Amino acid sequence: MKREYRKYAIVLICSFIIIPSGLSLYYTNKPLFEYNVIKDDFEDQITGIFPMGWLSGVNPFNVRVVKDGSNKVMEVKSAGSKEVTEIARRFKRTSEGVIECKVKALDTKSRFVIHIPQLDREYNPFDDIIITFLERNIYVVQEENIIELEDDPSFWEKIILLNDDLSWAIDEQSLENSDPIEEYEINTWYSIRIDFTKENFLLAINGNPLGTFSYPKYNPPYFASLYFIAMATPTNFKFYVDNVKITLIQTVDYVHPGNIALLVILPISVISIYFLYKRKKRVNE
Repeated sequence: MKREYRKYAIVLICSFIIIPSGLSLYYTNKPLFEYNVIKDDFEDQITGIFPMGWLSGVNPFNVRVVKDGSNKVMEVKSAGSKEVTEIARRFKRTSEGVIECKVKALDTKSRFVIHIPQLDREYNPFDDIIITFLERNIYVVQEENIIELEDDPSFWEKIILLNDDLSWAIDEQSLENSDPIEEYEINTWYSIRIDFTKENFLLAINGNPLGTFSYPKYNPPYFASLYFIAMATPTNFKFYVDNVKITLIQTVDYVHPGNIALLVILPISVISIYFLYKRKKRVNE
């Protein structure tokens, strides 16, 4: 009877490891290989839980699918004065494309970011697209708005961004001392469209072109991910995201090394559990 119970326990443990990890890998990497257009309006997502197909290594429990009237949207909540909340959607690396989404701030003290970076060992923010929403004003981050910090990158920066060298932050004060490109109201949806190439990007809000912008310092070789980030602030706030659409024009197949690591670790973990069980069984006999 005990042996049968142990067998069921082993199967249950392996199932808890394999099924969630397999589903996560499948839904996360499905767009990498199948589509040049990725859409998510969250209507097929499950309310109250983390959205499938997205990734977060920094405060993932602050992200969930909720109802906004009759529509489902993604909610991102702040994490206090010392930490950010990050949620990302990855795609095939592309040197040209269009990113569209809708965002809605729910609090007057909202401070959040739309961030489009690369994913490689040479990562730094000086060739990224960074658009900030700071307490009713919208800014495009340029070189003078980025601070290089003396501290080493955090563990999550090294793992998620594969960034070994550079720790950085947005200089919010310098942004607030400059003129915003647009103002926004709370509880109002704003449609964002970013048309990007390796040379520059065009930003439009609610269908109105706001200009063509250069990258902070360097021209990027490609982009590979879309982040929504709630900035660190003592004020609690949250914002909504909806109708995300990513259109890839000049693409190259790309697999994040983190996926390779996970695909190696997963079978090793299952095999290790199996052999530990067999060894324990022999000892008991």
